[in-house]
Amino acid sequence: MTRTNAPAPAPVGAPAATGAAAGPVGIPGQDIPRDHAGFGVLTFDICLRLVGGESLGRVAFAADGEVLILPVNYIVDGNTIAFRSRVGSKLSAATNHSVVAFEVDGYDPTARVGWSVLMNGYAEAVRDDAEVARLEARGLAPWAANLERPTWVRIHWDSLSGRTTTPGSSAGRC
Repeated sequence: MTRTNAPAPAPVGAPAATGAAAGPVGIPGQDIPRDHAGFGVLTFDICLRLVGGESLGRVAFAADGEVLILPVNYIVDGNTIAFRSRVGSKLSAATNHSVVAFEVDGYDPTARVGWSVLMNGYAEAVRDDAEVARLEARGLAPWAANLERPTWVRIHWDSLSGRTTTPGSSAGRC
């Protein structure tokens, strides 16, 4: 998992933070369902809020007989994820409506709380000039400034799921 600026989930059963004095709003403190392994199952709305609060995720896809997982900085654009890629990169293999996964996570090491959201769908290169201009106006700059990344890639996700751990939960033990 990666360190996050997005709100860390509140422990299951803890009161939700509210108001400016309470700090960042975490995952609501209602009892959330648990999966078979003891992880908290995040709702659709919470998953979207967490993904929208981050800017670094990982895209997974198959290329040349291998499964690759690459970090990308991204934006949420409507019901899609958009990021920039270099022409000719292995990622270009994933831009012809190929099946991809996109994952974002975060954690708070002090509270020993973490979360992960997984989206599955397909990727495509954005080729429409007006759409490229609109995405460019969103201001996403590649982190690797020494490499040109002129191609926008969009992930249309079909499924979304999220999990959270809490201190003392069975999911947090090895």
